[in-house]
Amino acid sequence: MSNNDLSEDGFSLVILSKVDPERPLPTDIYLKVDKKFIKFKSKGDTIESEKYELFIAKGVKNIYIPADEIMTFLEWINQSNEEEETTFVDQFGEENRGFFNRSKDFKEKVYDVYFEEELNDEIVDALQSNVKEFVEEIKENPITAQAIALMLSKNSTVADHSINVANLAVYIAMVLGHGHQFVLENIYMGSIFHDYGKLKIDPKILENQANRMYSHAIQEHPLTGVKMMRKTQGIPTQVLTIIQQHHEQFNGHGYPKGLAGDEIYELSQIVSMANVFDNVLVENKQLPAHERTRKAIKVIELDNGKMWNPKYIDRVVEALSIAFHSRKKAA
Repeated sequence: MSNNDLSEDGFSLVILSKVDPERPLPTDIYLKVDKKFIKFKSKGDTIESEKYELFIAKGVKNIYIPADEIMTFLEWINQSNEEEETTFVDQFGEENRGFFNRSKDFKEKVYDVYFEEELNDEIVDALQSNVKEFVEEIKENPITAQAIALMLSKNSTVADHSINVANLAVYIAMVLGHGHQFVLENIYMGSIFHDYGKLKIDPKILENQANRMYSHAIQEHPLTGVKMMRKTQGIPTQVLTIIQQHHEQFNGHGYPKGLAGDEIYELSQIVSMANVFDNVLVENKQLPAHERTRKAIKVIELDNGKMWNPKYIDRVVEALSIAFHSRKKAA
């Protein structure tokens, strides 16, 4: 990093949530530290998911672009959005373009919530209202229900992952017969915030993953998330239960409480399946899409009661295979 002597008039602000952390940058970018502009990344670099998550933990919401290059940067953002939109419309038709745009807007709202240092009632109420509208959209359009399973970002930030899990979990829930609006809203909110405790781990701990404190913080992140969420009003108990139990396993070997079998809330199991599925996709993002999804489906298919109740498996595997155009039995 190097100091830059330009004045504030020489820079333009960009909201960080609009930036893909793993897409090569079209210009240099800067951070504002103690009223000075510090060069953070050069043209052609990526921000990288790990650094992006540190920004979330520290509440860094903005980056800065040299004013004479801001149009280049905004065109880069628009080009990325247009490419995603074109791909989606090619797959699901012009009639679903509106859904794509609403989902992108919703995603930015979720990012904005994550970048807040603390939740408050106003933020949570606004997000719950958006969740309600989004779930209603999914329920009313059967094509959309399948489409959400394919709208998965390859980015490995916690924020992108949480939105992926929310989309997948609602899809799985509907496959398993959950059609009640309130239930689907709880699943979506629980999914969005399932890793909120991880997002708020002290940045100093995040920077040293070999430290024992890091392992402890990860093990405790479901309880940390619930503790932080309880500071606000109006969050349903079901949402808090999903957050607390999303790493519990059917065989009792999960965390933080080591619950087993029917002790685990059914909706937590659904979010857990979506969570693991998306983790496998991200871990294998260098592979072609069909190979990534085949691996993820196979993990669920061969679980045999380790993480999830076996009674869910066949229906979930079939639904995910249809959604991702894979064979039911992963070879």
